Amino acid sequence: MLTLYYVSATVLQSWRIQKACSKIAEHLAQPSSIAFYALQAGSDDGFDPALASSELCGNRHAAKVTDILWLHANQRGCCLRPLQTLHITPWISFPASPSLLPFCYAADTVTPVATPTEADSAPKQRVSLSAQGEQRMQLLLEAHVEPLQRPSTEDTTAVRLEDYGKLIAWKIDSHLAVLIETDVEHFTQLLITTFLRNNLCINDQLPLLRIESVQREGDPQPFELLANHLKRQSRITVGLDKDGWKKHLEDLRAVGVLAHQATEFEYQRNRSEGRTKPDLIAHEHRQTPEPVAKAVAVVEPTTKASLSPARMQESSQKAEGKSPTKSEAKTTPAKSESKPIIPKEDSSSTPIKVECKQSELEKLAAAQASQMQKIEKVQVSPIKSAPSTKPPALSNINESAAPSAQPTKPSKSFEVAKPLNSPPSSSTAPVRPVLQRNKNSLQESKPLNVLVYSDSASARESTLATLQQLLERNVYTIYPLMPQQAAQKYWTEQTALLVVCGSVAPGIGQILVDYFLQGGKVLSLCSDILHFILPNYRTAEVREHELVQFSYDKWQRVKMMHHIFCYQPSPVKKHFSTDSEESTKSHSRKPALVCPRSMELKDLAGHSHKLDVQVLGTEETWNTPSLMLAKSLQSGGKAVFSQVHLEMNPSEFESDEIKYSILKQNERTRLEIFADLLGKYLDVQVQNGEGVDQQQPGVVYQHAYFLGRHEAKFELLEKLRLRCSGSDNVIATPKLTMKFCGKDDKPPVANNNVLPILIHSCPDDFSTVEYFDHLKTEHIGRLVIYAPVVSSSMHVINNLELINGLAVLPVQQTSGVGRSNNQWLSPLGCAMFSLQLHLAMDSALGSRLPLLQHLIGVAIVNSLRGHEQYGVLNISIKWPNDIYANGNQKIGGLVINTTLQGSQAIINIGSGINLNNSKPTVCINDLIREHNARAPNNKLPILKYEMFIATIFNEIERLLGEVQNGDFDSFYALYYSLWLHSGQTVKICLQNQQEKEAEIMGIDDVGFLQVKLPTGSIETVQPDGNSFDMLKGLIVPKYH
Repeated sequence: MLTLYYVSATVLQSWRIQKACSKIAEHLAQPSSIAFYALQAGSDDGFDPALASSELCGNRHAAKVTDILWLHANQRGCCLRPLQTLHITPWISFPASPSLLPFCYAADTVTPVATPTEADSAPKQRVSLSAQGEQRMQLLLEAHVEPLQRPSTEDTTAVRLEDYGKLIAWKIDSHLAVLIETDVEHFTQLLITTFLRNNLCINDQLPLLRIESVQREGDPQPFELLANHLKRQSRITVGLDKDGWKKHLEDLRAVGVLAHQATEFEYQRNRSEGRTKPDLIAHEHRQTPEPVAKAVAVVEPTTKASLSPARMQESSQKAEGKSPTKSEAKTTPAKSESKPIIPKEDSSSTPIKVECKQSELEKLAAAQASQMQKIEKVQVSPIKSAPSTKPPALSNINESAAPSAQPTKPSKSFEVAKPLNSPPSSSTAPVRPVLQRNKNSLQESKPLNVLVYSDSASARESTLATLQQLLERNVYTIYPLMPQQAAQKYWTEQTALLVVCGSVAPGIGQILVDYFLQGGKVLSLCSDILHFILPNYRTAEVREHELVQFSYDKWQRVKMMHHIFCYQPSPVKKHFSTDSEESTKSHSRKPALVCPRSMELKDLAGHSHKLDVQVLGTEETWNTPSLMLAKSLQSGGKAVFSQVHLEMNPSEFESDEIKYSILKQNERTRLEIFADLLGKYLDVQVQNGEGVDQQQPGVVYQHAYFLGRHEAKFELLEKLRLRCSGSDNVIATPKLTMKFCGKDDKPPVANNNVLPILIHSCPDDFSTVEYFDHLKTEHIGRLVIYAPVVSSSMHVINNLELINGLAVLPVQQTSGVGRSNNQWLSPLGCAMFSLQLHLAMDSALGSRLPLLQHLIGVAIVNSLRGHEQYGVLNISIKWPNDIYANGNQKIGGLVINTTLQGSQAIINIGSGINLNNSKPTVCINDLIREHNARAPNNKLPILKYEMFIATIFNEIERLLGEVQNGDFDSFYALYYSLWLHSGQTVKICLQNQQEKEAEIMGIDDVGFLQVKLPTGSIETVQPDGNSFDMLKGLIVPKYH
């Protein structure tokens, strides 16, 4: 019997392996990647593409799982598209075999066992790869750096990588990564030997984590060159004890540091020489008088974002625009004394001969240490002005951008602050690819949406309130999803979670199901979307407002309100029992709940998806599923279905004393279960780990501070005297009451509606000295109201005529509002300000007021991009009013409200930029840290809040001065050099559901977007009344 079982199991396993290999061969014929990887024990990723592809791959965020190849315990195998790319420039080549670095591997040749007559036969190659180029491929392998057991001379169980391909390069950080070249046959053999036979152990007994086919980009740093600048390697034998292995890892990491330094050195040299692109010529194509190694000038991509081709081109254009003298002046002492490590040839010129001393890398390493000491003393360099440049040619935009007639100049010209360097612009607009997002990079784009779709206003409000209570603060924006918006389908790309309550129309239901099947997360709260996703679940009608008892995980016998319908695979009874207590007692006698574990469902494109269905909680009255989980095995989409009203607050049943009392007792449990489902199954961040707000201390409101010259302060207070209530300097506006308090005044208690402002005091957490030392303006930011906590900084200046240039600097806002009343997240660390400007209507900008929001955006971005040090950061403008990092991560935005009073406009500006807050996307100081990690010899100081705000104000006043004096050409040139949309194609979605393809041409005289239709006609798109997802290429109507 046992023999029969063994034979059956062997046949089944062989069949599985044969089927997997057949699928692998089929997919390798396509431009896709095959990835096999191991998860931590007990974890399940649902074939999440973000985990399926390695973090080392440059296009990991574009990966989509197209087929599942292997699923065994914690091991996964799948097909990914597109083909994943791997930049190996900062990697290290393998030493000549045999070697002990980075692990023990044998010689490339083996001496065959021969008869005496064949003793002189030549050694054979250890592995013979296919001679056909199309059969060759590269494999990325990742392994833990700690062996399963200490390496020994008798290592019989480990899979030796040199037996399956040519060792190309390696890299070490938290894991060891290895790149090998192989062919389809040896790749399949390697998969069979490792994952398909559960033998995850390679050279030196290192635990294997991943095998992934990739496309290689660049060449590694040669080990022989790097090794000349290191101390003698500690490993000289195969067998190592614990201390010996630790020293071995230290040696490997030292080589890795030098490889990064060599890469960065060459990158910086290329920039200073004005090269337009890095040298990526392969070794075998080089013609040099003597064999020399190379250092390829490519910065290693980070896990968050890598330089796009357009950004790399832009950086090159920047380098070309700088004179050699300027480049030398900006070079740090460490770099100015160092010579290139390796002779480097340009792809279009003869080789450049450079004398190279053997100790150059040692000098570079020593210079890094001294540079790190000096960097703390670096002061911000004086900001220099750049000559005006003409705007780039964007079809007919130049003609429309220039003023048709000489504008009337103001009676007094602006006195301009010392300007920043404008990024150089070429004669044509920089060409950028159409920017797109995908679900796997959502966490890195802009704050994610949590959408609530409901046919009932009361259910919608209850759900919104519960989500606001449970979700992690300053991470998600929570909105209702209207039927018109759901039908448009443009909401899907930026949604972290869709919550569905109540009935769903069939047409909308199919769209919501498709969102789930494409990888979305859905929470169904007493909704018939359950039947759309799980069609074999039918309904048995129950009595409305039925109180039932159910159990889930550690929460047992919880009483809550049940949905009016009860969905189950095969309903037995038509109505609920009216005697819950009796049903509870007889629960043990009920038959076990049997539900189908898997099913198939088709998406709107007709593709089938296999679903895994799991019952999470059962209702004890009728032994029916009260909580269920469905997962799409192809896309990783997840849906949790609740047939009890987790969204309902007990206060909705105050009219029924019995139900209200029971629900009140279970209120904390309701929130705990709700939060547990969100965090455990739907990948949503909730508060306090478990998500329940355990009476966290609320925001502590504080008084604000009035900063600036005393004469200017009292000049403003005198101007406001007519608005004051009585003689107490109290100013009441619709949303905020402010009291300016002198030395002898007792400040009122601060709260959401009351803000006491101290006239003669300075805050402890804001350096007025550093702020005013960096501020070079005449008006803007000279008077400041600094508020540690305020409802909204816009409430301070709205409905008031204050003074031109007054700024409000909040540290934390509790009720921030963005454009069109969108939610404005205000996490701690965000650099926020509100500004009031007074512009004459007969001035140059006064006649083109909508252009002002673009001017403010340019000033914010150029305060960094035009800076001598921080200009290396990839910060850009997304039309109409967002600030983006790396082309796809929102880090800021602005809102502008304008009121006309007689002959002048009162303009209130609000802005926030992520400076020190890594949530919800990324922040400027994160970008600086990433730059410093890539360029340890050219580190940037962390940007301080006071200096950053002052620099922005300097740039706003400079640009205002230029534009008010009629120089619109320089502004347009600067704007186009900083925005993301040159050459982008978008779809304009009209109110009547029609779509139009259009090419972005630029902005017009007042800042509206101009697009060209296929017919050749130019149309103008205004910000009001439209939603813009420019990264996805969409302009769609708003629905309120």
